[in-house]
Amino acid sequence: MKKLFAVIAVLAVMLSFAGCGGTKYEVSDYDTAATNDLVQLFIKQRTVTDETEEVTLTIENLTDKDYTYDAGQRLEIWQDGHWCVIPDEQDFVTMQLLTLPGNATDEVTFSFVNHYDKLGDGRYRIVMNFSSMDGSTAIAAAEFGIGRAEK
Repeated sequence: MKKLFAVIAVLAVMLSFAGCGGTKYEVSDYDTAATNDLVQLFIKQRTVTDETEEVTLTIENLTDKDYTYDAGQRLEIWQDGHWCVIPDEQDFVTMQLLTLPGNATDEVTFSFVNHYDKLGDGRYRIVMNFSSMDGSTAIAAAEFGIGRAEK
């Protein structure tokens, strides 16, 4: 009887880990403190769901410097107290650099479809990295939640 109880207990623990989504991602090299208020990123849509295929991002440069950025996509999820990178399913290298002039606003499209598996409940952010000609950088992030996202 004790063996049966032990087997049931082990199975219950294994199922609880599988039910948590279980996928562990690499911790992001962009700490929350690294984001800034020089260049800001906003998601135009009011709601993002697991069915959303793409969102429009507004990038706002609040400085007089021109910044460059690439057209690549970067999605992260809040997991175990850290931002973690969700790998892009396309595995492509971006060769296109775009320029965001000083005191200007731009819009870009961020695509989920064909780049990521269906997103489950959670807290997410889209991260973009910007560089100026003088070597300074700015990191901007726009957060969103799906379902019962942890705060």
